[in-house]
Amino acid sequence: MDTIQLWSTKAKNKEGNAQCIWDLCYSLDGKILVVAAGSVLLIYEAEDADLRKTLKGHRDTIYAVDWSHDGKYFASGSADKCVIIWKASSFEGLVKYKHNDAIQSLAFNPSTLLLASCGCTDFVFWTLDQESVVKTKLPSRATCCSWKFDGQYLAVGLYNGVISIRNKATEEIARIERPGSPIIWRLRWSPIKGERELLAVVDWNQKLSFYQLCGKQLIYGDGHSVQQLALVPKVGKDRNLAFDPCDVTWFGLKCDAVATCGSDRSCVLYSSEGNRLCTINQQQSWIWCCRTRPGENQIVVGCQDGTIETTQLLLTTVHSLYRDRYAYRESLTDVVVQHLVTQQKARIKCRDYVRKIAVYKNRLAIQLSDKILIYEPSTDDPTDMHYRVREKLSQTIDCQLLVVTTHNLVFCKANHLTSMNFQGIREREWVLDGAVRYIRIVGGPPTRETLLVGLKNGQAVKVILDNTFPIQLVKLLGGIRCVDVSRNRDKLGVIDDNNTLSIFCLRTKEMLFQEPNVVSLAWSTTNNELLSFSGNDSISIKAGQFPSYAQHVKGVVVGFCGSFIHCLHENTINRVEVSLAPAMYYYLEAGHLNEARQMSCHGLTDPDWTALGQAALSKLNLEIAKYAYIRLGEPLMLAFIQQLEERRRRAEWSENETTPSPGALMAMGDVATYLGKFSEAAALYTRAGADFGGLRRVVEMYTDLRRFDDAREAMGAGGDYAEQKQLMTKHADWARSTNEHHIAAKMYMDAGEFAKAIELAGEHGWTDVLLEISRRLDKGDRDCLERCAIQLARLGEYAFAADCYARYGDVENQLALHVEARNWEEAFSLVEKHPEHTGRVYLPYAQWLAENDKFEEAQAAFAKGGLQTEAIRVLEQLATCAATESRFEDAGFYHWKLSTQCLQMARDTKDIKKRRQHLEKYYDLQRKADIYYVYSNIYRYIHEPFSSQMTETYFNMARYLVNMLQTNDVAAVSKVSILHTLAKHGRTLGAFKLARAVYDRLQHLHLPPDIRDKVELASLSIRAKRCVDSEDLNVMCYRCSTTNPLLSNYGNRCINCKEPFVFSFISMEQLPLVEFVPENGISHEMAMDYLKSDVRKQSPDSTKSSHTAANPENNASQTLKISPGYGDPFSEQDLFTAKLLNADLNSGPYTPVQLDAETLRSIAASEVIVIELPSPLRPRYYKSVLPEVHVTQCLTCHKLFNTDDYELAVLRMGCCPYCRTPRE
Repeated sequence: MDTIQLWSTKAKNKEGNAQCIWDLCYSLDGKILVVAAGSVLLIYEAEDADLRKTLKGHRDTIYAVDWSHDGKYFASGSADKCVIIWKASSFEGLVKYKHNDAIQSLAFNPSTLLLASCGCTDFVFWTLDQESVVKTKLPSRATCCSWKFDGQYLAVGLYNGVISIRNKATEEIARIERPGSPIIWRLRWSPIKGERELLAVVDWNQKLSFYQLCGKQLIYGDGHSVQQLALVPKVGKDRNLAFDPCDVTWFGLKCDAVATCGSDRSCVLYSSEGNRLCTINQQQSWIWCCRTRPGENQIVVGCQDGTIETTQLLLTTVHSLYRDRYAYRESLTDVVVQHLVTQQKARIKCRDYVRKIAVYKNRLAIQLSDKILIYEPSTDDPTDMHYRVREKLSQTIDCQLLVVTTHNLVFCKANHLTSMNFQGIREREWVLDGAVRYIRIVGGPPTRETLLVGLKNGQAVKVILDNTFPIQLVKLLGGIRCVDVSRNRDKLGVIDDNNTLSIFCLRTKEMLFQEPNVVSLAWSTTNNELLSFSGNDSISIKAGQFPSYAQHVKGVVVGFCGSFIHCLHENTINRVEVSLAPAMYYYLEAGHLNEARQMSCHGLTDPDWTALGQAALSKLNLEIAKYAYIRLGEPLMLAFIQQLEERRRRAEWSENETTPSPGALMAMGDVATYLGKFSEAAALYTRAGADFGGLRRVVEMYTDLRRFDDAREAMGAGGDYAEQKQLMTKHADWARSTNEHHIAAKMYMDAGEFAKAIELAGEHGWTDVLLEISRRLDKGDRDCLERCAIQLARLGEYAFAADCYARYGDVENQLALHVEARNWEEAFSLVEKHPEHTGRVYLPYAQWLAENDKFEEAQAAFAKGGLQTEAIRVLEQLATCAATESRFEDAGFYHWKLSTQCLQMARDTKDIKKRRQHLEKYYDLQRKADIYYVYSNIYRYIHEPFSSQMTETYFNMARYLVNMLQTNDVAAVSKVSILHTLAKHGRTLGAFKLARAVYDRLQHLHLPPDIRDKVELASLSIRAKRCVDSEDLNVMCYRCSTTNPLLSNYGNRCINCKEPFVFSFISMEQLPLVEFVPENGISHEMAMDYLKSDVRKQSPDSTKSSHTAANPENNASQTLKISPGYGDPFSEQDLFTAKLLNADLNSGPYTPVQLDAETLRSIAASEVIVIELPSPLRPRYYKSVLPEVHVTQCLTCHKLFNTDDYELAVLRMGCCPYCRTPRE
């Protein structure tokens, strides 16, 4: 190991006397050196020893200095018991504090601003924000201290041979006692984190030892490392120094060595395992301190005689490379072998300074201080990284270069090359014309390997181990720095001192080309034409005589294998993958397909393989094309190549054609088509000629490409009508697929494809196109006319569609169109001409009328069409849907309409049985109509937030419905809602007995949760009321004057006389009407005459105030107003009352009161309401018993109403509330 003295100076006092250097330290960046010389601090420039400043602040000798981790402060400790903190920026004192004794050592924490200072008997931790310091006693005198790299623990060396390791709280966590209790003069933690956190210790037993944090000592012996507890003495395992050490410092960028100095007046370098490596510096007096300059391989020493000297260690890169194995020195004593392909590494610990390394195939030579070790892999596996010692030569050989071969070692010194076998016998020596600058082993048989040697005089020679005479290859004007030979040994690359690369042909000695600014080169080991060279932070690749191309990579090229280049950058080999695609494209442009394929085999991408395959196909080189597409894994192209091979076997063309034959032109045209070169393909097809199908192939190609204009141009005037039509159809199909639908439709029409044109026009609603098509169509083209009519009808053009059907006489579809368009007049006129299709028109017409609430017209239409049953079915569907959808008013209306239909059917039929059935259905529908009509108000009350009726009205409606629903239920009518309404309003009106009974009944029903809670609460609260009903709510029979219960098992009838109660169908109040019938023998006409006869005695007052019923012919309702002069039961003329009193009420089922002619004449017509029901029903007669109540009858639905309520409803709705008949 070579060293260079950079500078040396001596520290003297004012009198010129030398000052002993007790300690020194570098700034964090290594630019400033602080030296403790006597009682002053000397500030030097570390680069050239220029004294910048002398700091005075201590009154006695300064023993210790140290720099903080952030570079802002440094500290000094003196025998005057003081520690001074200095500012690094201005070199002024910042803080000063005292110990009880002289300061022995200082150490700044490497991670925080914490200073540890050790006196003789105590130590202190100081921080910037601390006003005072706390001293910690030590069991013995402190001599040194050092912080661990992470700043967590402090090691303190004591005079009694003990090392105390303490944390930041000054607690002792470990204690190391050195054997023999020597003075621990200096200790130092390794400043960087590594696999082992080591503490280097030197003591005045002249020993060097290493410890871990836990207190275990590292002991090395016989080439093996072991771990042992420090408390167990191991004599002779510490490294013996043979002098009293004064200081120790870690050295190297990885801190893999330590330097010690002391009484032997020298600074010696040791490995981290304690192996002596070399002497760095030699002085005339004791060396008290030494430090490593940060970031440099420099060490400064301070001596007893005041000498301060900096020494540079020349650590050159020691490494060797052969193909995929790279060996290099690490930590000065280790050799690492790296496999560049697998990236596996093997470390060989030599425990000595490694001077030279050489590697070749399965051989590894390592030159140490006094011997040479030759290694080989343990197995024959080419990737095996386990090495074993093959030979050991105990010789000290001074050489500049070392080369190993299979059985020999080659040493180079100046212009001498010496070959020695592994037994240490010199076999051959060569004396060359100039000094050797570069050696590269290029292989060869064992004991006959070839070396390329570059000399300083510009010669490049070849040395063969079994040949005594070197062979000159080329001669340059300047010295040679690098040399390499191509794979086939036919081209030589040389780099001279001017960094100029020269390539020579070894057969002709001709220079092929030159390249400037090149520092290294390497020929490819897999391709003879590939060369790589580096310079200016880039690597260039050159293939043959083609231009080179560069890739930015830091480092110098040292190897080239396949598509990978090995670059050396900062002692590290990087395996960089480079692209050979430019080289391949150079060969493709030159038409060298075989060379291009060789380039493609080295890591090229799929696009590059595609380019190779396409180029090979274009030249009909099917073998290379097949190879390329096999690599790409494209079965379609491989199938195409297989077809081409089959065609070649059929002798459509031959491989050795100088001028392409028509068959080859056709094949080349197919290839161009496959590759997307359609213009080129068309030219090739045209060259092949029409006789070989070239013209047809051009048209097919352009047609498939949808380039129809080019296809028509290629076809020209030579194509027949069928081909032109086919081309036009394909063009239209393409226009349709590209969403140019209008153009496609026109093309379909021109090509005669009317069906496709109709379909396309119908999809887009083009009525004008459909009309144009229909005009072009012949009457005999029934299918297209029908398609056209269907599309026109779908677009709403029913008239045009019907015209299409009329052109070929399709009456049924014409009628269907008129029906669909609701064009009934046209449909009726057409049915008159074709009466056999009457049902096809009147059925949908009647359904349309029914849907538009024109039920009478619908009935007439059904009747005209002979579909009376269908009319009833439609109404039943409407009624069912209305009830299901909770439209109960509509449900009641539809049921009433159904009842009128049933009554009409009963009138029209002559079969007595069917008439009875129709009448039964009529009464049932009337009952449901009444229930739905009344229930609609209950439903609105339950589900709407506001009430539209009075409490008495809801009570009457609910009571009416309960009585009506005693026998049969009605769909969608909720008894729960009815009962809940009845109970609630009954309670309000004072019907407590009724409400209690209804609540009890509700509790036996399945109720919704919200109603159940209300019912249960109301059921409990009603118990607090008297169990009676209000007398105001009593129901009285106007025939027999019997008081009826609110709810009766007889329904809405008197429990005594069975007289049905008559209700006003708005408020549902009981009307004071009593039904009567004329005696047998008195017809309806006679009865009406008797009622209108004027035989009664009337007073003048009564004549003025009485009113008769309005003329039914002029009004849609009949109103009865009662004169106060009539109806007096005590009047002698009131024969009707007498009939009521004399009637037998218990003689059997209910029968109305029968009146004779005399009684009829005695009743005023204004007191009678006659309900003239349609046949076969008989008229019904009612006599009012309360003169003050006005009753109105709707002459359509024959329902009775309170006159005031009815008039108000008509004003509000404009129609009868029950049957919805309009009123003026």
